[in-house]
Amino acid sequence: MKPVQLVVLIIWGALLGSICLYALMLSSMTFATAHDSPKSMGQIIALAAGSAVLLSFFLRKLLLGGFATGALSLDDPAHRGRFVVGNVVVFALSEGIGVLGFVNGILSNGQGDAWLPYLGLAFILMLLHIPLPSRFKTAA
Repeated sequence: MKPVQLVVLIIWGALLGSICLYALMLSSMTFATAHDSPKSMGQIIALAAGSAVLLSFFLRKLLLGGFATGALSLDDPAHRGRFVVGNVVVFALSEGIGVLGFVNGILSNGQGDAWLPYLGLAFILMLLHIPLPSRFKTAA
């Protein structure tokens, strides 16, 4: 594993840990009143989360596709920057879904059905986007 891949893996692990922290915080918080949040806000959050899912796969293909095919190499400093930035952008989109779930959970007074699907989806996306060295071929 190259040092740049290790750095990206550390960033990935930190963001994955923050998703777990959101879940821990929401499950341990107590809320004073139980009023319903507006349905329209939940629908907007769901639309934003769905868009982020699609965008994460599109940008992964666009920014990191050359590394998967072997057209780009981590030996070139310019490509290393692209590798780090591409991964961070994809991770941020996945993390953003967790943040949307956290916000929806706060707005819904901690109801599990308001935040758990988003945090679960963010966790699954982070696992799907894990930057394993085997996913990136060396340049010919």
